[in-house]
Amino acid sequence: MERYDRQLRLWGALGQDNLDQARVCVLGPATPLLQEVSKNLVLAGISSLTWLKEKSAVQSGPLFLADLKRDLEPLTSKQLEYEENGLEEILMHSHYDWSHFSVIILTCIGKQTTLVDLNEVRRRMETKFPPVLNTSVSGFYGYMHLVLSETHFVLQSHPDNKKYDLRLQQPWPELVDYVDTFDISKMDVVAFSGIPYIILLIKCIAILRKSGSEKKITSGQVREALDQVCLSVGENALYESNYVEARRYAYLACSQDGCRKELDDLLRTVETSGDAHDWHDFYNYEILTLLLVLKVISKGNKNSAFEPLTSALPDMESTTENYIKLKTLYEAKAELDKSCIQQSLICGKKTVSKDVLNAFCSHFGEIRTVLPPKDDLLGIFNTSCSLLSALLMIQFQEESIATVALKNEFIGLHLDCNYPVMAFFGGAVAQEAIKLITHHYVPIDDLFLYNGIDNSSAIYKI
Repeated sequence: MERYDRQLRLWGALGQDNLDQARVCVLGPATPLLQEVSKNLVLAGISSLTWLKEKSAVQSGPLFLADLKRDLEPLTSKQLEYEENGLEEILMHSHYDWSHFSVIILTCIGKQTTLVDLNEVRRRMETKFPPVLNTSVSGFYGYMHLVLSETHFVLQSHPDNKKYDLRLQQPWPELVDYVDTFDISKMDVVAFSGIPYIILLIKCIAILRKSGSEKKITSGQVREALDQVCLSVGENALYESNYVEARRYAYLACSQDGCRKELDDLLRTVETSGDAHDWHDFYNYEILTLLLVLKVISKGNKNSAFEPLTSALPDMESTTENYIKLKTLYEAKAELDKSCIQQSLICGKKTVSKDVLNAFCSHFGEIRTVLPPKDDLLGIFNTSCSLLSALLMIQFQEESIATVALKNEFIGLHLDCNYPVMAFFGGAVAQEAIKLITHHYVPIDDLFLYNGIDNSSAIYKI
C-alpha cells in the first residue's frame, strides 16, 4: 500500500482494494488515447487489463502500447493480467463473459456497427452489463459518454464544503445530560472559555424552545440567545474564542431541512434491492441494502427518519478534557447507531461487508446516486449539439455536405493526432473509470464535451 500512499488519501484503503480487484476492458484501435487510458489505470493499481483491438484505418501515431505490460509492470506492486483479442471475433462470440469486467472503455471506435453490436449485447445482459465509458478525440476536441446499466451509488462524494452531523436540534439523552453539567451562570471567564461551541449552541436552542419559539429557529435568534448566555458570565466573555466560534457557526443550530432533502428523497425513492445476482456491481447492492435497512428502522420509529451519526467532529476552541468527553459521546452514539443497523440486517437476513458498513455509517451524509440514462450507447446520435455531431461524423468517417460545414465550424477538428489533447482525455477517462470502481467522487452524468481551442468543457444530460 505504500506505493499508493497519495491515492489512499483520495479514496482510502477500501477504494484502493476495489482498484486492486478491478478488471478493465478497453476497446478500440491502437491510438494514443487508448495508450494513455491504459497507462493511467495500470499505474493506479488495477489487477487486469484486456484490450479488444479494432482494425481501423485511423493512424495510431507514436505508441509504446506494444511494450506497455513490460514497461509498467515494474512500477506496480503485483503481477498484471494482460490480454489482447480481436474485437470483431469477440463480438461474434455470443458466450463471451462481459460481466466479469469492472468497467468497459471505448476509445476512438471507428465503426458504427461496433457500437451497434455492443449495444445489442448490453441490451441482452441488462443490469449485468458493466458501466461503459465511450470516448473519442479529434483534433482539439473530444467527448466522453457514460452509460450505466444499473444505479451507481457514490459512497463518498467528497463535497467541497464538509457538513458535520452535530445533531444540535436533536441531541440524544447522554449529550443532553453532559450539556446540563455546565452551569454557565456560575462560571468565571476562564472556565467559560473552555466550553466547546457545540455545547453553547445546544444551550441556546434549549433557551429558545423554552421561550416558546415554535417556528423555525433563525441564526439571528441563536446569536441573541448566545449574547444573553455570555453576558451572564461577564462582558469579557464576548471576547473569548469559543464565543466567536459559536456566533460564526450559529447557522448550524438552525433548522436544516433543505440540507438533508437529497438524502430524504433518496431514502424515499429506493426500492427493493432484489437478489445480489441481479446486480453487476455487488458494492451497489450492498449500499442499496443498507439504505433499505434505514427505511425499515425509520418505519419502526413511527416514520421518524433514522440516520446513523457519523461521529466526526470539527476542531474547536475547548479544553482537552471537554473536547475528549464530547468526542467520546459522539463516537458512542455512532457505534450505537451502527449496532442498530447491524441488528436490523440480522433480522432481515441480509449481509454486507464490515468495511462497507463502516464507510456507510461514517460518510452517510455524502451518499449520492447516478441513475442509468434513458438512452443507450446509441443515444449520442440523438443530439442537437453541433460539436458532438461533428465529432461523431469525423469518428465514423461520414462524408456529407453537413460534415464539411461542421468541420469548417470548428478549427482544428480534422487533425489526425493531437497527442496533448489525447493525453488530457486519457487522464479524464481514467479518472471517471476510477470513480466508478472506487465509488468515490460523483462521475459525469452523462456526457462530457471538451473544446481545446478555448479550453472549455461542459457536461450535458442526453
